[in-house]
Amino acid sequence: MGDIEYTTWQLGGRPIGGMLAMGEEFPPELPSHWRAYFAVEDADATVERIKAAGGDVMYGPVDIPAGRFAVAGDPHRAVFGVIRL
Repeated sequence: MGDIEYTTWQLGGRPIGGMLAMGEEFPPELPSHWRAYFAVEDADATVERIKAAGGDVMYGPVDIPAGRFAVAGDPHRAVFGVIRL
């Protein structure tokens, strides 16, 4: 993940979870947390569908070493990520 140390857990050779230390790039009021990610075929198209359905896009989509991803929230403010690996 570039300059960020990112640990992944794997099951049967496939990543099923990950973890990173929350450094200076995270707002100080943001607590440690878990976030579910959904693998998608097209992160940009998925972001547009999220917006059309009343969700919010909080970050991205952007390219990272693992793929193209975004962080979004549903209309009830549940936060999740989408990623095109």
